Amino acid sequence: MPLIEPLVTRTSSSLKDARTRAIHLYRQWQKSVPQIMIDYHLNMPQAVVRSKIREEFEKNRYVSDPRVIDILLFKGRIEFEETYNVWKQYSHVLRYFDANERDPQSDQFMDKFIEGRA
Repeated sequence: MPLIEPLVTRTSSSLKDARTRAIHLYRQWQKSVPQIMIDYHLNMPQAVVRSKIREEFEKNRYVSDPRVIDILLFKGRIEFEETYNVWKQYSHVLRYFDANERDPQSDQFMDKFIEGRA
């Protein structure tokens, strides 16, 4: 079974069905973390990427309307497909991370550059 299934718009029959689909999407994201890190050359630990994915899912934890959950799932599937297929640029992926989670070397270079040492 391929990791990415065809993108199909579908409505959940119940809250339980929507929850099952959300867990499935979450697991797809988590399983693809190593490949995403390779494809985008992310210079951070896998734990940071995994916790960011969890944080994004936790933002919508208390949504209880299945129609809203379906929309969020559709948007999440689009994000997953674009990220997994490397249709995003490196800078688009880094937007999800705070400045302190990003590549620490880039800040050192800018500090030296501003001081005129680089």
